[in-house]
Amino acid sequence: MTDPPPIVDPERMRQAYEKTRDEASRHPTITQRAVAHIDRDLHMVGRVGQFQLESDEPPEGGGGGAAPRPLQYLLAGAAF
Repeated sequence: MTDPPPIVDPERMRQAYEKTRDEASRHPTITQRAVAHIDRDLHMVGRVGQFQLESDEPPEGGGGGAAPRPLQYLLAGAAF
């Protein structure tokens, strides 16, 4: 029985890291911009670069529970 292929390709990750590091060394200032607006109640829609994100609070917190809480995004970002 053979092992399944790895889900993560360490060589690809290393290459992406090195490319980002090299680009950052040529451009020492990197600017990111995020904008968000309240869609309804506590549901928010935001944009970072080309990506759209949504956040919401659970019903017991006054929201609709339609998306992760903002704190959950922060925790996920720390995990990366």
